[in-house]
Amino acid sequence: MFMKKILSILVLSLLLGGSSFAGVEEVLKEIKKNKDIAQGFNKVKEYDSWNEWHIDNKAILKSDKSKREHIVKIVSKSDNHPVRFGNQSLRFEVRDGNGWGWDSRNDRERVELKICCVNKKTTWTAWSLYLPEDYKVIYPAKTMLAQFHNDADNPPAFAFENQSHFNGGGYWIDRDSYILGYNEQLKLIDESEMYGKWHDILVNAKWTHKKDGFFKIWINGKLTFHHKGRTQEKGERIEFHFGIYRSYMSRTPGPDPTQIAYYDEIRHAKSCKKLKLQELGYSCKEIESQN
Repeated sequence: MFMKKILSILVLSLLLGGSSFAGVEEVLKEIKKNKDIAQGFNKVKEYDSWNEWHIDNKAILKSDKSKREHIVKIVSKSDNHPVRFGNQSLRFEVRDGNGWGWDSRNDRERVELKICCVNKKTTWTAWSLYLPEDYKVIYPAKTMLAQFHNDADNPPAFAFENQSHFNGGGYWIDRDSYILGYNEQLKLIDESEMYGKWHDILVNAKWTHKKDGFFKIWINGKLTFHHKGRTQEKGERIEFHFGIYRSYMSRTPGPDPTQIAYYDEIRHAKSCKKLKLQELGYSCKEIESQN
């Protein structure tokens, strides 16, 4: 009995001390309850399930665990990993050849987490992104770092990418032709400012197939992008994805460099106030006053 108590105390101490969680299956379980990293998704419903996180590409779960231990981990500040707020963050890593199933057959390499469905009328979604100083751009191949994607065959309405059609580096928003009538990319963060620091991304969207929709993006507290008009097709369910998604890999001679990205403070709510952005140094009054 005494030894059981000692073991229980040791396990609790490890958990409170910010221990790391390695492995896709473990991360999917932990993110549902770890408020240090993700908040507000307990009210996100997919059919009859709440707060249901997935790995985008189920073939990963059927692959050899020893060959994918690196792809996504919950890591700790105490182990010298970058953390935006609190003690932990999410670390993604994609190496050359990290394509599974459909991705490997279609010129893609991907490790993304996703959750559905985030398009309930008007929503607020926030996340923080850190790309290390030695991060390598793989242009003219493509790296997507977040997306709001329908659950059907249309491309993502709004995709956050590490390049435009014409050059690599930085952080761009790609607004797809199926909601706009034509494809358009706009720069959110210049390459000279992108790496070796945290960036806070905030999205306020009105999800509708009608003309009165909108999709606003604040970068580090500054309103940087404002789309007006439809944000989805009628009846669509919208998923939020984040991680590292590389495509058109055959455009480069290869082998392609490893890419690492950290995410933290992934938050979702019906109002700016409920995101608790004051913890990150922002005022919702100031944010909402920007037009």
